[in-house]
Amino acid sequence: MNLRKITIIAMLLIGFSTLGNGCTEEVVEPPKPVVKAPPPPKPKAKTIEVLMNKLSIDPRVKLEEEEAPKDEPSRIAILEFFNAMLNVDTVSLKKVLPEMDQISLDEMVKNGLASQMDDVSNVAIQIGSSPDGRQCLMGVYEIGMDYQVQVWYLTKSGGAFTFAAAQTPPNLANILRGDWLTNFFELQEEMIEIANQPDDDSSYTIFGGSTSGSSESTGSGRPRPGPGPNPSPGAPTAPGGPLD
Repeated sequence: MNLRKITIIAMLLIGFSTLGNGCTEEVVEPPKPVVKAPPPPKPKAKTIEVLMNKLSIDPRVKLEEEEAPKDEPSRIAILEFFNAMLNVDTVSLKKVLPEMDQISLDEMVKNGLASQMDDVSNVAIQIGSSPDGRQCLMGVYEIGMDYQVQVWYLTKSGGAFTFAAAQTPPNLANILRGDWLTNFFELQEEMIEIANQPDDDSSYTIFGGSTSGSSESTGSGRPRPGPGPNPSPGAPTAPGGPLD
């Protein structure tokens, strides 16, 4: 190989070497973090007043804003249930009543439920929980100068609601005190305790009913309530009937 070729090859090698050493690495910027937009806030439940107007709820239905559930579907279900009860809308009621309560409803309709519901001035709704944590409602029906109550258990499965009647005796309003819904379950416990006492010589007044005898007080010392008018169907004699 002559000197000229050697020189050319050397120059080429030097050129490649220069290129390799002189090139700067391209700076790759890290990807910018993707900032996700916060989820939109859940829509605020409409007020009871707005829902009453929107759903054309019977104005006799009384549910205080502070008493109402926070979620709108529950509010709607409760308002529509009591609206259907006051107006004896059996089609709507049977969609949310258990089978046994549907049978009771049919009997009540045959016995004049519609005409008696016409006598109801209003129904005030109280909402709370049973001792075992089940959500429940108490409807306090005002009928002239009389008050009758009915307790319901409310359950939700998916988007469907069910109203199951608790056994509620007539004339219960005569003896309820304080928080009526809480007191209802307290009296229920008293009734169970008294029923389990093997005392054949005693008689008790429980939930407005009485056994034979001359005792003038309940087993808990609660005064015997005076006689009350016959209950209105749909109030204490709504599906569920009196406590055994």
